[in-house]
Amino acid sequence: MADPNAGNSGNAKKIRFAPQGEIYVADADKVSALPRDCTPMASNSEFKALGYVDEGGVTITPSIETDPVKVWQSAVPVLYNVKSASFQIKATLMETNELTTQLFFGAKWVQATAEDGVTPIPGTWRLDLKSTPELNEIAIVVDWSQNVDGKPVRYRCVIGRAMISDRGAIQLQRAENGKFELTIEALDHSGSLGYVLTDDKVKDDAPVVKTEITLQPSTVEQGGHFNVVGVGFKEGETVTVMVSPNGDKFTAETRQADALGKVQIPVTVAADAPISTYEVKATADKQQPITAKDVLSVKAKQAPAS
Repeated sequence: MADPNAGNSGNAKKIRFAPQGEIYVADADKVSALPRDCTPMASNSEFKALGYVDEGGVTITPSIETDPVKVWQSAVPVLYNVKSASFQIKATLMETNELTTQLFFGAKWVQATAEDGVTPIPGTWRLDLKSTPELNEIAIVVDWSQNVDGKPVRYRCVIGRAMISDRGAIQLQRAENGKFELTIEALDHSGSLGYVLTDDKVKDDAPVVKTEITLQPSTVEQGGHFNVVGVGFKEGETVTVMVSPNGDKFTAETRQADALGKVQIPVTVAADAPISTYEVKATADKQQPITAKDVLSVKAKQAPAS
């Protein structure tokens, strides 16, 4: 039975809504660069806002279809193979303007002309629906955000190549505005369907590891060797070992810290190194030298047993 006094592991501040949002589109072949961060779209951007969306908001659906791989030796599949993948955006646009109507009808507004096909009709525009429609490629960006502790938290979905795969019917009514329901499907874009950006803290900070070094072992014979083991360095930092006094009696190579900030440097002790205790330090690039937690003891080399 669960303990009724046990604390809840949830964090209400991690619950997200989308009270603010916007959809932007552009001609896919005219976009010089897709957004790389979550900063608000500039007014002179190649992407243009679609304006108001109905109260249902935007539906973003990434999905895959799989086929099970079944084998004789098992009653359940041993793996699933990806059959297809899709990334879909669906929204109902509320504004009737050039951009929304052209997207919905899949054609461009042009100047209407008289029967001669040349003389323009002032103030009248024409949108031709072809019997063999052409599907245009678009790039689309969906932004949504909310304020958390007084600070905006932003999300952005970016699709570099997409096409409108489905359109809903236009309802012409006395008491309800015209709406343009669109379903947009992502196309392959150099192996990508799209990506999502955020400045939200979706990942916990990496644990801070104190930079320190130890000696393994801390007691060594003349002519022997030991290792300087370090943790907490930055990946790729070059670490150098220094021994004092009589530093010329110790030979150590420089090594680079690995992806986890760890480094291990072997140090050779000269056969004539004085029998004494020594201080070992390590420095990485511009950091201040770090003193080993252990004191190095060099003892006399034991004579081989006869």
